[in-house]
Amino acid sequence: MRHDALEHGRSLLHRAASDAAAGQDAVAGQLRQLLSDAAAEPALMAMDMDAADAVLQRLVEETSAIGNAFVCDLAGNVTASAKKPFAGVRSDRRRYFLEALRQGGFVAGDFAVARVSGGPSIHFAQPIRNRSGQVVGVLGVAVPLAWYQQLFGTLDVPSGAFLAFFDVAGVLLARFPPTQSIQSGDRFEALFQGQFSWQQDSGSFVIPSPDGVETLYAYKILHLGKGAADPYGVMFVGIPMPQALEEARDRMLATAAVSAGSVVLAVLLAAVLCRAAIVNRLTVLAGFAASLGQDRVCLLPPRFGTDEIAQLGRRMVEMSLSLHEKNEHLAAAMTSLGLERDALARAVEALRQAKEELTRRADYDELTGLRNRHCFFERLRDEMARLRRYGTPFSLAILDIDDFKQINDSCGHSAGDAVLRALGQTLGETLRDVDEAYRVGGEEFALVLPATASGQGFQVAERVRLAVAGLTVPFGRESLRCTVSLGLAEADAGVDAEKDLFAAADRALYAAKAAGKNCSRLDPGAHG
Repeated sequence: MRHDALEHGRSLLHRAASDAAAGQDAVAGQLRQLLSDAAAEPALMAMDMDAADAVLQRLVEETSAIGNAFVCDLAGNVTASAKKPFAGVRSDRRRYFLEALRQGGFVAGDFAVARVSGGPSIHFAQPIRNRSGQVVGVLGVAVPLAWYQQLFGTLDVPSGAFLAFFDVAGVLLARFPPTQSIQSGDRFEALFQGQFSWQQDSGSFVIPSPDGVETLYAYKILHLGKGAADPYGVMFVGIPMPQALEEARDRMLATAAVSAGSVVLAVLLAAVLCRAAIVNRLTVLAGFAASLGQDRVCLLPPRFGTDEIAQLGRRMVEMSLSLHEKNEHLAAAMTSLGLERDALARAVEALRQAKEELTRRADYDELTGLRNRHCFFERLRDEMARLRRYGTPFSLAILDIDDFKQINDSCGHSAGDAVLRALGQTLGETLRDVDEAYRVGGEEFALVLPATASGQGFQVAERVRLAVAGLTVPFGRESLRCTVSLGLAEADAGVDAEKDLFAAADRALYAAKAAGKNCSRLDPGAHG
């Protein structure tokens, strides 16, 4: 009876786990579409946080599953949120933020206590791209785990069974019905050991529950869409073995009653026909029908006869042999297909990593870690377009290391490289989060300073200059020092083209050099 209980329980639980997974797939699909549409809103593409607030509020108000919607910049700072206050909140270490930037598409997070809306949640996120296709931020939503409790209450869970939703780290997100022995945020390590596998789409096994009761589990792995390589969670449905055995006993009693009726009918038929041999051979054929359903080869007993019943029996034997052979071929083909699928997944991952490395080498200066000249001019064009469209001012600074040739000539090019590396690090530490530095030449750098009204850009330039002047670069037994000169130009609605702004900043740089170096100069004609 235990075997029957296991088989019956597996069938019920697999169906329930698949239904629950289908429900979660529908939720994830809806969130994917909502975030994709919202990320394409002009306010988010331009990272206009005042206008973005209306988009975030609409997401929360129109979708019951969403507890909060928010936007992060590339540094992980929350810059807009439907729920408030959010000042000072960062998401740079959250899985959903890191994966959205790494994968460049819709992703799911793991168990987390939401920092703004509060309460345990699971997050979903989508990168925000500007009109040039560059990632400028991350749009995220928090789904409260309490909402899943309500969702699971609407599902058809077998009597005596329970449903549990875990994230990819093995942390419980939600359970129905709830229990005191395991809560959201807890781990059940034994569940993810033994026969469980993240590489197997579904399965079942028996282990003790946290209460110590032997329990039958079935599971279904969750992916964000067909063909997704990495899972983001798993649905478990479990039932205690005592409950499963009780249901199996009830089922066997019902089956026995039906079987008894069948036996009585067969006896009456045999009595009417007076041919007990026919009854026996029909019983054999009835067993053949069950064997065909279980992929077992059928064999006729000796002296089965040559009449129509015997011919039917031989035909069923041939059918069972053919079916068994086809099933073996199908199993071998599925195994081969699985191996090929895994090899393809590894090849795709290798290509993705190679593409990321090529992109990094194409966009970044290897010595300083800063973006290169090509990226600088792309950013300059974007800022000019934003200026023309929204009237948002910004500043451009051209920075040059003073007497850099003397460092190379007197100490060698290795010393010069050490100075360049230290300068790149200092720029990253000194500039604001919204600013960005670029290496545009040998010892020449460019600084793009967004949203700097009159005089603010010059203050940033002076802060950079003073930081570099106080910098000491260790090199062997020596300590190297350097200074920089900066030329600054402010862009406003009166600037016609990128080349005019660049030329103005370049003129200001020459003025700084002529004034004795180690100083900053603002070109008076860049915005006049």
